[in-house]
Amino acid sequence: MKEKIKYFIAGIFIGLSELLPGISGATVALMFGVYEKILNFLRKLNGLNLMIPLIAGMVLSVFAFSSLINFLYQNYLDIFNLLIAILMIGYGIFLIINTYLKDKINTGINFYMNIFFAILIGLLINSLHINVHQEPQVILLILFGFIACSFLLFPGISGSAFLLSVGAYPLIIASISNLNFEVLMPFGIGMALALGMMPRLINKAYEKYGKSILVFFGGLIFAAGVNNFL
Repeated sequence: MKEKIKYFIAGIFIGLSELLPGISGATVALMFGVYEKILNFLRKLNGLNLMIPLIAGMVLSVFAFSSLINFLYQNYLDIFNLLIAILMIGYGIFLIINTYLKDKINTGINFYMNIFFAILIGLLINSLHINVHQEPQVILLILFGFIACSFLLFPGISGSAFLLSVGAYPLIIASISNLNFEVLMPFGIGMALALGMMPRLINKAYEKYGKSILVFFGGLIFAAGVNNFL
């Protein structure tokens, strides 16, 4: 019973983290010590008894807090964007520095080029900003769901940060809050595809290129935060 309560509470915090750009749900899962269990369940379907309370906590958290976040976004847009920008810039810097200090990676030319290209791509995304507020496109929503969920599975990377960078964040948050299934259904299909296809690939990529990927996405999240000021 204690384990189930632990997974339920972990689910609540993972769900909340996925609503906030710059905070990685997979990182929160690592903090609670449930990340490997989640990946193992997705790869081998083991541990369903613990995944049920975790998923219940995530669903409860997402629907409970999405209304609050949507309210803040709708009524205090400037302050909300400022706080999110600060959060993302700070988290991007933290991710790079923490990866450097914790993993003692080689800071040669490849390290700095990795950061440079991540920030450059992140800044260019602002010019490619996709407007999904008027007529949501099913293919785009499926793609957004797929990428956001893939990020959810990778420690250190925020799916909400990606959604914010492409302009889809307010739409998804509002759709969750208002139960707009026209948006949520294709977005959910994309997430389901990611859950079925990505766990093994992400596990292998994290083992082989985890340090470089974390540094790259640290730069990308930093740039997405800077874009919020532009």
